[in-house]
Amino acid sequence: MSLCEQCKAECCRYITTIVDTPEDEEDWDEIKWMLMHEGVTIYVDEDDDWNVEVMTKCKHLGDDHKCMIYDKRPKVCRDHGTHECEENEDSFEPTIHFEKPEDVDEYLKKI
Repeated sequence: MSLCEQCKAECCRYITTIVDTPEDEEDWDEIKWMLMHEGVTIYVDEDDDWNVEVMTKCKHLGDDHKCMIYDKRPKVCRDHGTHECEENEDSFEPTIHFEKPEDVDEYLKKI
């Protein structure tokens, strides 16, 4: 079975975007505000980029883990290869990871 046939479409279950590194009280307040929303986490990746991750399934993902618009999918989807799949990569442990606003408060107490 090929990697493509084994795909569980993990990358189709969230979106992630890079945000500016928080520098002041207003930035930290915005981080906490984001974390007040369901399905949102914030982490620092191996490149020291701050990422906001929103757990939300693509509306074109079928129950069989297949893309229902595969032939018309966006370029970002076409460019994402199975070699980049979370299932095929070494596990990544973020250096900083927040799941709720209180995590930010604890972090700020430490630094």
